[in-house]
Amino acid sequence: MTQFNNRMRKIVFKFWIINVLISFVLFVAYRIIISETETADENWLGLLLEILKVLTSLGFSLIYLGAMVICSLSIFLNLNKNIRNNFYYSLLTFVGLASLFTVYWLIIVIAENFIHNENPLILFLIFCITYVIFSTIEFKIFRKKIKSIQ
Repeated sequence: MTQFNNRMRKIVFKFWIINVLISFVLFVAYRIIISETETADENWLGLLLEILKVLTSLGFSLIYLGAMVICSLSIFLNLNKNIRNNFYYSLLTFVGLASLFTVYWLIIVIAENFIHNENPLILFLIFCITYVIFSTIEFKIFRKKIKSIQ
C-alpha cells in the first residue's frame, strides 16, 4: 500500500508541476501580448490613458498568475483516496476554482458592459478561459493515468 501511495504522490506532484508550468507559460504569453499593444494617441492625455491601460493590464496579469498558482494547489487534494476515486470531486480539484474565478470575471465583464469597448478585462478573461481549457485536458490525462495504475 505504501508503494501505491508513493507512486500516487509522484503522479499528483507531476501533474501539479505541469499545471504550474501551463500557468507560467500563459502568464508570459499574456505579458507579451500586453507589451505588443500599440498606442495610436498622439496627445499627452491619450498617452497617459494608454499608460494607465498598460499598468492595469500588468496588474491583472499578476492577479492572473497568483490565482492560477492557487488554483493549481487544489490538485493536491487528489492525494485523498475519496477525492481521487470520485470523478466529479477530482474534476473540481483541477478546474473548480479556476472555473469559479472565470465565471466571476465573466459576470463582471457582462454586467459592466465591457464587451463593446477595448478593455484589459477582455484579454484577462480570454486567458482565464484558456487556463480552464488546458486544465480540463490535463484532468482527462490524469484520469487515464489513474485508471491505468488501478
